Amino acid sequence: MTPHRSRYGPLRLEDRVIDYEIARRARVTRRIHLELSERGGLRVVAPRRMSQRDIHHTLLSNPTYVARFLDRAREQQATQAPLRYVDGEKHLLLGKRYPLDIWRAKDVRPRLEWMHDRIRLTFPEAPEVEAVRDLLLKGYRQRALDDFAERLETICADAPWTRRRPPPMRLRRMKASWGTCSAEGVITLNPLLLRAPPECIDYVIAHEVCHLRQLNHGPRFYALQDQLYPDWRETRRQLHEKGHIYLQL
Repeated sequence: MTPHRSRYGPLRLEDRVIDYEIARRARVTRRIHLELSERGGLRVVAPRRMSQRDIHHTLLSNPTYVARFLDRAREQQATQAPLRYVDGEKHLLLGKRYPLDIWRAKDVRPRLEWMHDRIRLTFPEAPEVEAVRDLLLKGYRQRALDDFAERLETICADAPWTRRRPPPMRLRRMKASWGTCSAEGVITLNPLLLRAPPECIDYVIAHEVCHLRQLNHGPRFYALQDQLYPDWRETRRQLHEKGHIYLQL
């Protein structure tokens, strides 16, 4: 749903005024979440049944947290160097950085190879930046299909409510989400998650597998998550701290 402005106006927090917009998402059922919008403003993701008045009062009751979140998110955005898609530029794979090794070879179709110390991209002629970017993102997607499917199968083997069988899995690039689970039991994962360390991938997949049993984020959901991935809190913190880097394009 398209974000919209609150009719209660901006937040007035001591010596500053903060405008914010509200977005509703079906998966958010219990508490609000804060995000930095594409234009650097504050976006509040709230449950569908939560009124604008309650959202506004919740923000006002936590002024230090709101201000600190916005300042930190803007600082991360400002200090994050843009990714370059040129020879030698280092890109992430499973939490480690590998340099791009761009080759030219006549009469070949563009291809990507994941090597032990580099990411080799071969083109029939000198490529434009967009061609390098597109081939790299295609490579992430192709590898994610195999890697994520393998991890999903392994994690489901420890989740009796799945009958030890993985559900249907899809990939879709998302701006601010790592995964979703539909009411029909289809898990969708962000292929850019392949940039994160393996434990972050396992955490996200385990999280969505728990949603196969509990679609909300209630106590029963967290009990399942404790059972399936006991270290989820620390891994979630790690993903929150560096997620903006993994999502960078």
